[in-house]
Amino acid sequence: MSAANFKRVQKPCKCKSGQAMIESVFVIILTSLVFLAVFQYAQLFSAKMILTHAAARAARARTVGFNHWMITKSARVASIPAAGKRLVPEYSGVDPAITAALRENRVGDIWDLALRSNTRSPGIMLERGRIPEYMGTVNNPTAEYLLDYELWEKLSVDLDEGLNLDGTTPSDIEVNVRMRHPLLISLRALIDGELIDASQDEDIAIKGYYRIESHYPLYIEDANW
Repeated sequence: MSAANFKRVQKPCKCKSGQAMIESVFVIILTSLVFLAVFQYAQLFSAKMILTHAAARAARARTVGFNHWMITKSARVASIPAAGKRLVPEYSGVDPAITAALRENRVGDIWDLALRSNTRSPGIMLERGRIPEYMGTVNNPTAEYLLDYELWEKLSVDLDEGLNLDGTTPSDIEVNVRMRHPLLISLRALIDGELIDASQDEDIAIKGYYRIESHYPLYIEDANW
């Protein structure tokens, strides 16, 4: 075999590098889909745990004799971490100092600001100040002027009080807290092979449940305790 033929035989095929690129693209797409699916599931699982906590707080409110409005407020406040964007008071956005540093691409200044900042954000401090006032309101129109969240209108509290054997006082209290929680990824488009953000009307029903023994009849009837 001549030297020219030997070089021609040893020359690598360009089609193999193209094949590797296509395979890499498919792997990256599949990995991204798996990551987004896990992230979506983690968000929904976290929301379910928060609603279970909200149901527990509502049940605790009822077991000491509070009315349905107080139960609803207790569930709403407990569900704040999963309630979406704060509507009232209006979200003020990012700290102006951080915005200025971002505009000037001063990454070091952003890091310094993060290290010097308070561990509790102004939004959390504002919520902590308004929650006691919100819990003291007597109706929903008054409460909406103090504190409101994007997903509170999609939250419902269902109360079930089973009666004792004598058919009079409640024995157990069961609370179901339901919420329509938005999705991050459009499942309808994903079925068609498209990866886009979910629209506003795409959500999934999540429920939190809690059961507790009823105590308030003992307080009301004074059973010689």
